[in-house]
Amino acid sequence: MALLLFGSLLIVFGLLAGSLLLIAPLGIVEITPSIGLWILFPVFSIGGYVLLTLAPNFAKLRLLTWFLSSLLLLLAAAAAAELMLYASTIMQPTGSTIILWYILLIAGGLGVVATGAFDLKKLIPKRNKPKPAAAPAPVNPKAKH
Repeated sequence: MALLLFGSLLIVFGLLAGSLLLIAPLGIVEITPSIGLWILFPVFSIGGYVLLTLAPNFAKLRLLTWFLSSLLLLLAAAAAAELMLYASTIMQPTGSTIILWYILLIAGGLGVVATGAFDLKKLIPKRNKPKPAAAPAPVNPKAKH
């Protein structure tokens, strides 16, 4: 249980660090990301994922892990969208866009690996559908009783 909680918390902290890096070039919030934030983003994200995979009942945690990994892909998609806005000169960055490329590579890479490790059909349990009743066997009038 401790691995589940700590691993999930680390991934959430990794997502928070990535989000802070993501909003830095926008200039909405006055933030100057230090090297610590650059390091904590992948360390927390990867470390949290590893701890979740080490949890004793990992088979039951697959949906949670898939969800958290999908959030990493959303972070990567947001970085890609922000890069596109800057490339099209719709927006002007207040700083360097190297942060966005970093987020795109780390979040995208880890998100693809983590979500790709699961078969979505196996994650969502199937509904028990009743099997159709078998057709009665044809009666053969020539059969001897």
